[in-house]
Order: sequence, then structure tokens, then C-alpha cells
Amino acid sequence: MAYTRYLKLIVDEDLLDPEIIDALKGIGVLHVKTLLECELRQGTKDKTLVAKAKAKRRLLLTANYVDINERVFPPCTHGGIILIDHKQPTAKIVRERIRAFCASSQKALAKGHVTYLKEGKFIIHKLHKERIEERY
Repeated sequence: MAYTRYLKLIVDEDLLDPEIIDALKGIGVLHVKTLLECELRQGTKDKTLVAKAKAKRRLLLTANYVDINERVFPPCTHGGIILIDHKQPTAKIVRERIRAFCASSQKALAKGHVTYLKEGKFIIHKLHKERIEERY
């Protein structure tokens, strides 16, 4: 497995709360930019957002698991998607889940795949419906 020190993220509009952004920027193993910092607007179509993240060599961090998921954007067709699987994510929830995932030995697998950060575990959807599930 490839070593990954930093995860480079683009934060989607559903997580643009200033407290969430500050919490993410306070995690030392992340390099965080919002979609606005990447020259995108709120309301940008999901396809454009996912393509921009890939072009910028960043993973997309979102809570929009209804429209952005492994069925709509299959693994290995994008740069990577990390989903916060929570109906109303707070800064605390996002920070805890991202920190726990970054501490795992699997974080490098987020690139090109679809990763769900759930309460107490993460699931990485890989090519050919392969899944890695691990508790944190």
C-alpha cells in the first residue's frame, strides 16, 4: 500500500460551515480547500465538482451521500470521494470521523474510491464491488 502523509481535500458546499472548515484545517494531516477556494460556486453540479476535485488531485469531502455515492460515481472513475454519513454533521462529528480515518492504515485507499465515514467505522468501496470495512 502506498504511503500517504496528507489527504488533500475539497470541501463540498454542504460542509461549508466555518466551524467545520476550522476544525478540518486544525487536523495536521489534511490540506483543506473549500469549493469556493477552488474557483467553484455553491450549486455547482455534482459531476463538475467531482471532475474538478480529480483535476486538482484532491478528494471530495461531502455529506451528500444521496447524490454523490458509489452508484453514481463508481470507484476508479474519479479522484476519490469521502462521505460523512450523518444527516446533520457538526464540526465535532466531522473532526472526529476524519481524525479517526486519518489515523487508520487504510487512508491511502481513499484515493480513487468512495469512502463512507460512519459512526464507529468506515467503509471503502473499491472497484468490482469490493469493500473494506474497519472500525475506529
